[in-house]
Amino acid sequence: MKNKLTNLKTLVNKNVFVPTGTSDLLIEASTKIIRTNKTILDLGCGNGIVGISISKIKNLKRKIYFSDISISACKNAIQNCKKFKVNYEIKNGKIFHPWKNYKFDYIVSDIAAIADQVAKVSPWYQNCVNNAGIDGTKNVIKFLNKAEFYLNKKGVILFPIISLSQENKIISVLKKKFNKVKLIKTKTWPLPKSMYKNINLLNKLKKKKIIYFENKYGILTFKTDIYYAQKKN
Repeated sequence: MKNKLTNLKTLVNKNVFVPTGTSDLLIEASTKIIRTNKTILDLGCGNGIVGISISKIKNLKRKIYFSDISISACKNAIQNCKKFKVNYEIKNGKIFHPWKNYKFDYIVSDIAAIADQVAKVSPWYQNCVNNAGIDGTKNVIKFLNKAEFYLNKKGVILFPIISLSQENKIISVLKKKFNKVKLIKTKTWPLPKSMYKNINLLNKLKKKKIIYFENKYGILTFKTDIYYAQKKN
C-alpha cells in the first residue's frame, strides 16, 4: 500500500485494515503538530502506516510506540517498521491495556470508528473487524475517557471523527475531557459506489442521526474531521 504523502510502500497483510484517505489526512495533520524529541503512540496502528510516516517525515530517531487489538496488525506493523528502519515498540491489546505505567506527549489514534452496520456494507472492513458499536462511537469514547491518564503534562491527542458515526456524541465527550480542542483538518470524500445499493439502510441511519452524509448532484459524500485536544493541567 503506497502512502500518497510519503511514497512509502507499506505491506498490508491479510486480515489487516487497509489504510484509507483518513489515514493520509491524519498523517498530514499530525506531522504539522508533532515536534521532535517527544514520545509518540500510534494507537490502533493497523499496519503501522501512521506512526512510520510520522517518523520518516519528521526524521525521528527516538522510539515510536505502536499498539493494536489485532495480533495480525501488530505483526504487520513490525514488518513495516523493520522495512523502513523505524525504532519501535509494539504491543497487542485493547485501547490502553498494553500501556500501563506509560505516558506519552502525543497519542495519534486511528481506531475503528464507524457505525457497525455501515462497516458491514463498506469495502473497508471486508477482511477485518470494525466493532465500533451501533453508532460507531464505542471505541473512540473509551479512548477519550482514558487518554488523559496516558498523557504527559500538556500532552496532545490527534484523531479522526468520521461522519459515518454519531459525531456530536464524540465531540460532547471530547469537550468534557479536554479544555483545548481544535478542528485542524477536514475533508469530504465520495462514498464508495458499492455502498449505493444499501441506500435505504444509510438513509435510515441518517434519519436516526447515527450517521451523516450528503447527496451532492447524485454523488453521496461523507467527511473526516481531524481533531487536536490537549490535556487539562
